[in-house]
Amino acid sequence: MQLSKLISELLVNHECVTVPGLGSFIGTFKSAHYDLIKEKFYPPSKQISFNSQIKNNDGLLAKHASQSLKIDYALALKQIHQEVVKINHTLKQAPFKLKDIGELSLSKENKIIFNPSDSKNYLKESFGLSSINIKPVDVTFKNPKIKPIKKLEKTSFFKQAAIWGCLIFGSASIYINVNNDLIEQKIVYEQSLRDQSKSIVERAVFDLGSLPSLTLNVKKKPSEFFIIAGAFRVTNNAQTLVNTLRKKGYDSRILPLNDKGLTPVAFEGFSDRNEAVKNLRLIQAKENKNAWIFDANGQK
Repeated sequence: MQLSKLISELLVNHECVTVPGLGSFIGTFKSAHYDLIKEKFYPPSKQISFNSQIKNNDGLLAKHASQSLKIDYALALKQIHQEVVKINHTLKQAPFKLKDIGELSLSKENKIIFNPSDSKNYLKESFGLSSINIKPVDVTFKNPKIKPIKKLEKTSFFKQAAIWGCLIFGSASIYINVNNDLIEQKIVYEQSLRDQSKSIVERAVFDLGSLPSLTLNVKKKPSEFFIIAGAFRVTNNAQTLVNTLRKKGYDSRILPLNDKGLTPVAFEGFSDRNEAVKNLRLIQAKENKNAWIFDANGQK
């Protein structure tokens, strides 16, 4: 199993990818920046970090492995466990590299240290963009009446470096550097337009009298991901747990019988998987460490 490949594929579309028994790789947005030492501009990216405390199985990696490798979910979970055992064994002797993700190593206190790789940008909006070298330019003029422009210091250059326009034509990427003054002028101009619009709206006040009330019927997206609290053979026991969870503020409900003939009880249901994963972390820490996510369209 190519564990690093599976994790990489998930990091493009997800903010947190948990490897059961090992930890979680978390992606956070990082804006475009200039490295003074390397003299490079880097496009916006998704910075990857690692949290060894979050390692309970949420089903995401195993389900993706099952679909990608066309194997049973239980087998995928078993193979992931084997990879984790291999990684932990290697870490006792040397660092372990995950291609395009980073390097794991052990500290003197036997805690996992993660050193991220910058070989791949996981931010979809920056697809096709790469870093470019930008160096200060020494500009001189032959005309004796015009004084030469002194070489820009790196600190001065950094302060005056502006924004990037990244335009993609075919497979080519073009970067445009604009001075910070242009940004400030644009902000001032846009603020001026907003102030003018606000002034016009404030003056255009009409007495429309009383208006009839308007009722909007907004259809809520159906829940597809449920955080499971437990499963029971006796329906009354399931209802008792639902009542208890509702008293605690959860939108608890009973789900249809599963293939084992048990009645599952859910803490809550969500239409978005990322939202379900975030709430799973909180519930595992606060209520039930064995809680897990059930995908109504797939598997655990």
